[in-house]
Amino acid sequence: MISAWWLTLLPVLLIVMRYREKTIGRLRQELWTNRSELTTLGNQLQRRSDRLDAVISTVNEAIIRLDSQANVLSVNPQAARVFRLPRNMRMPQPMAVLYRGTKWNNTLRKALRQMPEPLEVPDILIREHVLAVRLAPLGEGEALLLCLDVSQQRELERQRDQLVRDLMHDMKTPLTSILGYARSIESFGDNPVLRGEAVQTIVQESRRLNQLLDSMLTLDSLNHARPDGNASCDARVAARELEQLFKPVADRQGVHLTIDIHGDCRQFPMDGADFYRVLTNLVENAIRHTPDGGHVKLEISGAEREAGFRVVDEGPGIASGHLPHVTERFYRAQDDRGRQSGTQGSGHGMGLAIVQETVNRYEGRLSLANRPQGGLEVRVQLPARTNPAESTADQEQSKPEREAG
Repeated sequence: MISAWWLTLLPVLLIVMRYREKTIGRLRQELWTNRSELTTLGNQLQRRSDRLDAVISTVNEAIIRLDSQANVLSVNPQAARVFRLPRNMRMPQPMAVLYRGTKWNNTLRKALRQMPEPLEVPDILIREHVLAVRLAPLGEGEALLLCLDVSQQRELERQRDQLVRDLMHDMKTPLTSILGYARSIESFGDNPVLRGEAVQTIVQESRRLNQLLDSMLTLDSLNHARPDGNASCDARVAARELEQLFKPVADRQGVHLTIDIHGDCRQFPMDGADFYRVLTNLVENAIRHTPDGGHVKLEISGAEREAGFRVVDEGPGIASGHLPHVTERFYRAQDDRGRQSGTQGSGHGMGLAIVQETVNRYEGRLSLANRPQGGLEVRVQLPARTNPAESTADQEQSKPEREAG
């Protein structure tokens, strides 16, 4: 009976075993297929990641690729330089390894968690760099951290804010004087001495305000205007006008002013208004900072390949720490030359900036140096411009020679 029972079950067992083998075979095949697909997908993702890293590496700003846990997956070369990462640094690494600000990293993790909802992440302050941070989603569980170097913009904003505060102070002083003396005239206008003093002060303070506004307008116009490529002027005429303007001023301060011209300066390679403006700034500063009995010298030279001029004074010069910066907009040097160092008029940090930007428009070079014997030397060198008429004549003259050749 038992043998008969087993004989009855044997076919069933054989069918079950065959089904199991087929199922196992099918599952094995599906496993290999899925593994192959996963491998292919992994390779595709790796290629995508490599292509993304290749694109990111071409960007000049620092870019960091992050996962949702604020781990760094990759960085571009600019980010490696800014954060001073060692070569061949293994990834991933926590963002805190690159930048250790605890509060900043907490904000970053919070911003990653709530993406794509935006959350402002503070700037990164790292050595001399100020990095404005922008976070952008990148597929599932990844994000790009774009770090824009805004160091210069922040410094310019700081200088501009300082300038506004200084201008408010500098404009308040002359306006207060004008108002005070105007009221004096109103109350004591019958006194000729007081009236004359009040009028003189009002005129002086009005000129000071006008000079400030002129400097601001000049800087604004330099941003938009472009000089004629063949602009030139007669430097001898400008020199005579400068001498007429500043000789009385120098004499009143006991300063000896000399102006020398060397070479042919009839076609000086700068527009007349620009040339006069630059020299006015430089000569006025030189006279202001030269003590009684000192000398100020202006030399203008013209040559075939290069033209230029230099202004030399016998004042205190400019402290070496300020010297590289006095041609920057809004920069105000607090040195031996006083608040007005390197500036026009009331020391608003615009005089030498006007000179520098004007010279740049003519592809020239401006250099400042303290003289060993005392005083400051300002030198401007400009590439000589070809006279259009002479250039055309030269071309016409060379035509027969080329044809004959």
